[in-house]
Order: sequence, then structure tokens, then C-alpha cells
Amino acid sequence: MNSISESRLEHDRLLALHFYATRFFQSQMAASWVPDYLTGRGFGRNVQYLWQVGYAPAGRDALTRRLRSAGFPDSLIVAGGLARQSPRGGLADTFRDRAILPIRAPDGNVIAFIGRAPEHAGPDVPKYLNSPATLIYRKGDALFGRLRAQSALEAGAMPVIAEGPFDVMAIAVAGRHRYAPAAPCGTALTALQVGVLNQACDLGETGVLVAFDADAAGQRAAIRAYRLLRPVTDRIAAVTFAAGTDPAQILRDHGVADLVVDAATGNWTPRLPFAEGQIGALRAIAPVIAAMPPRDVARQVARLAQRLGLDHAMVTEAVTDALTQLISGRNQARTSSLDFPASARHNAAEGTMPVADPASRRAAPGTHQADLRTGRIPR
Repeated sequence: MNSISESRLEHDRLLALHFYATRFFQSQMAASWVPDYLTGRGFGRNVQYLWQVGYAPAGRDALTRRLRSAGFPDSLIVAGGLARQSPRGGLADTFRDRAILPIRAPDGNVIAFIGRAPEHAGPDVPKYLNSPATLIYRKGDALFGRLRAQSALEAGAMPVIAEGPFDVMAIAVAGRHRYAPAAPCGTALTALQVGVLNQACDLGETGVLVAFDADAAGQRAAIRAYRLLRPVTDRIAAVTFAAGTDPAQILRDHGVADLVVDAATGNWTPRLPFAEGQIGALRAIAPVIAAMPPRDVARQVARLAQRLGLDHAMVTEAVTDALTQLISGRNQARTSSLDFPASARHNAAEGTMPVADPASRRAAPGTHQADLRTGRIPR
């Protein structure tokens, strides 16, 4: 057998190994702490099943013993990154007492795992643990959620680069096919991962939303993501989650409303220091908020007022006006009279997220400053 055939055989055996490991982890799920933990974070049983979440038992070699019984040799189990030689002799499982999330290749095969430690784990236990590099898996190439995002991308969803696997799950659940999230697997975003995402969709056409935590690590990750994405698209929006908050919790409580408003506002960031930029952003985003479910409107009015540095009453009036037009069926005429960017006109009418184009705004010098003082939106 030549080296190519041997490599292909090893590749196929590793895929089979991970298939059996996935089934084992899933079989251990029901009696573990994982279902209740995930339910508490807003991921119900249907979501857990959809993402094929499992559990790695706390025992030293529970997975290894099961794989051996299925006929897999120790050498293959180690080569697959599922166990390692223990100083005490024998093999010790890589993942122990962890929620397990499978990482899939574009063809659907499981190629690696992410393990999440329980909340009661000690301070020396890493919260997340990823499979090591193997013949079938390289961290810098893979994106968690990439396969599940494909159908949404093909339907026109906006790609989202998130920070972690549960952020991906939360965005996917709350986004209802409007967003297609994926996340790096235990590494900072790489150029290869950007290339993978760009192959799945045209980032220059769709744009991309970067959603990271607001802490120092999240900000560094966002800056790195911007540098890598800038060569392939100039339509980059960002949303940050406040330090100490749980993105999955926020998305469970508020859906994707925060993401929608932050992404739309992000398109206007270069012009927000100026009065005309603030008014332009308000005009573009007010109809989007007006089209949201009533439970989201008050929160987004307050958030938009804070982001734009405008009076709360002024933003409320803009949203109320947009809602009146939406209800009366005259939204298209209204958006035209306000000189909306074309994409905002279309999406306001459809009730979807706009990709506002600040460059398309044109206003008479001095007009908006006067209107800011009066608290009225230019007609």
C-alpha cells in the first residue's frame, strides 16, 4: 500500500472514531448536569438535540474503554486526540466531565470536539478545551457552526463571526435564519478561516458582523478580525457584549434586536461625531426599530439614543413616526421623502435589518445642527 492510500485509510479511520465518540457522548447526556445547565442558558432540549450536544463522563477512561470495545486500537485513539498517555500508565481521556460540542467539516463529518467545563470546576480547570491538531483537524482552518450556517448563508443571511460556541448557538436560535454565525475553535480568527467564510458567501456583497465580548480579550479579537476582514470587504459592523454579561442570556432575553440595532448603527460610525451623521443614522434605524416586536422597542429606543447621543424623546418621536407610516401602509413614500439610503428603504419596508450606506446621504450644511437643537427630525 502506498503512502497516499495509507493516509486516506488513516483519515477514514479517524472519521469513524469520531463518529463513535459522538454517539457515546450523546448517550451520556441525559444523566449528566449538561441538559439543565444548557436549559438555564436558554438552550432547550430541541436546541441541544439539533446541535448534538453530548457529555464526557468524569471517569478517567470511560470513552477510551468504549472505543476499545468497538475495535479501535489505542494508537488510533491517541492519534485522534481523544486520549493521551497518562503518567500513571495507560490512557486518560482528553475530555472528562465536560459538555461536548462536535466540530464538523463542510461535508458534515465530525472532526473534533469542544468541551465546556461545569460551573463548579476549580479555577485551574480551563473553561473550554478543544481537540488537539490531528490528521483531520486543524484549529486555524475550522469554524464552529460553519456547516449549520451554510443554508442560512445560501438564503441571504448575514454572516456573523462570534467569539465562542455558545454565542454561535444563541445567535442561530435568536436569529431565525437572518444571521449565519460561526466562531473560531480555540484560536484567534485566522486568514484561513476568513477564506473559508468568504468561499461560503461573498463577504464583499453580504458584509459581515463581528460580535465579541467588551473585555480586553474581546476587543483584541475584534481588532484582529477587522484587520483580516478588511481586505475582502468594507462592510464590517461590530457589536460588543458588556463585560460580565452572558451573550447567550442577552440573546435569549432580547432576541437579535441588540445585534440588529448595533450592526445598523455601526454602518454610520464614521459620521456619528457629526450632527448630520446622527440624524442620518436615526432616520435609517428608526423604521427598523418600529418594525420590531413591541417587547423590543423600548429597549432599542433607549439603546439607540445612547449610541447616537440624542435625546430619548427625539428618538421616541422618530420611531413613533416610522411606526405610524408602517401601519398606514405609506412607508415607502415616507422613506423616499426622508431621503433614506436605498438599502434602508427596502429593508424598512420588509421589516429586516438594513445595511445603511452613509456615503449615500447628502444634506445641506448646517441644516441638521439646527434641527438637533429644536429636537425635531428634518422633514
